[in-house]
Amino acid sequence: MNRCKNTGLNRSKPFLSSSQSQELRQKMDQQIDAQIDAWYASVPAADHLERREVNSEYYRRNLIETAWRIRLLRVAESKTLAEIAKRSPEAAQIWANYEMEEMLHDELFIQDLQRAGVSRETFLATEPYLSTKLLTGFFSYLLDHEGPLGVVAYSYLVEYVNVKLEPRKIEAMKHSIGDQKLVGQIAHSHTDINDDHPGEVWAALRLLIENEQDIAHLERYLQEHQRILAMYFEELAQDTLAQESKAA
Repeated sequence: MNRCKNTGLNRSKPFLSSSQSQELRQKMDQQIDAQIDAWYASVPAADHLERREVNSEYYRRNLIETAWRIRLLRVAESKTLAEIAKRSPEAAQIWANYEMEEMLHDELFIQDLQRAGVSRETFLATEPYLSTKLLTGFFSYLLDHEGPLGVVAYSYLVEYVNVKLEPRKIEAMKHSIGDQKLVGQIAHSHTDINDDHPGEVWAALRLLIENEQDIAHLERYLQEHQRILAMYFEELAQDTLAQESKAA
């Protein structure tokens, strides 16, 4: 008996057919849309970057944390590739291509930071928020104890939200901050939209869903990731906008 396993060699027909995958994606998109509505209703200053006047500290600190999240999460996301490859080489190929396109996007946000007057040295000296560390730790927990599905679910959540909301946010920031200072963020959004990152990540998700239980897990992962991201924006608002109010 061959003891070699976890190599993705036992290729089988996907659990979800093409039409079933599309139906499930529509259902998950509806769930995310409801989460977005709840987000705007409950998260402090959730629409801050869409306003006519933007707090400069909030803007800069959000760029710093975005760059840190990309840098920290790409380590776990690289490990995710190995776990996916054990299950589905096809999903691993899709994930590898997605990561290839996203891997170095921290530099786009760092460049915009520099345009906003924050040096690379200042960025490196700024410690990430606790919420970012917890998100990074959650990824490690998922890979060690639950598998790669939850990590890929995070990418679908953020890519779907980015494609839906980022153009509106960027258009607003062109007026409040100036389009010449948003070059990196515009390039990042352009990649997400034109390379169809939500569709790319969903293609990997479809191949990782093996049963009805995985579908239930996916629904919960989307909710859990949103809760951790809400912790970040609460931390961000407290660190910047609340401090401005106290100073006033």
